[in-house]
Amino acid sequence: MEKNNEFLIPVSGLALGSHTYQFEINDGFFAEREYSEIQHGKVEVSLDIDRQETLMVLHFGIEGTVRVACDRCADEFDLPIRDEREFFLKFGTENAQESDDVEVVPAEQADYDISSLVYEFIILAVPMHRVHPEGQCNPEVMAMLTAEQTVEETEEENEIDPRWAALKNIKLED
Repeated sequence: MEKNNEFLIPVSGLALGSHTYQFEINDGFFAEREYSEIQHGKVEVSLDIDRQETLMVLHFGIEGTVRVACDRCADEFDLPIRDEREFFLKFGTENAQESDDVEVVPAEQADYDISSLVYEFIILAVPMHRVHPEGQCNPEVMAMLTAEQTVEETEEENEIDPRWAALKNIKLED
């Protein structure tokens, strides 16, 4: 994948102190990712960088909507997301991943591509359970699900556990 200059932040040339960047994420951003779970969205990402002598602290603020499939009715809907994440770039002699949120980069490196971090943080902002707000699911699908549950419940009520079925034949009175 080609590097998008919009997501390259300076490393060696960035002055000490705080710096702020804003990014508008749209459908094109998600289309660039192969096998992306999200294809449509509009997300604003704010990045505050605190540049220090030995490291850079990247604070990401994420807010917007992404289109996902409802876990209940399978219709797509725009899900609001909001999250904050921190990532640390430490300066060292060579590239290395210390942990999930700490990466070592050479201090003389010209720039750092944050596009994969932005994508990852957007994905992490999407909850595991994705459902429409109450009452907005597809009514046809909900009716079918309710009907299936009623049939299953009725069948379960009519079935007698085979271990107890033999007790029906016991006569208590003569």
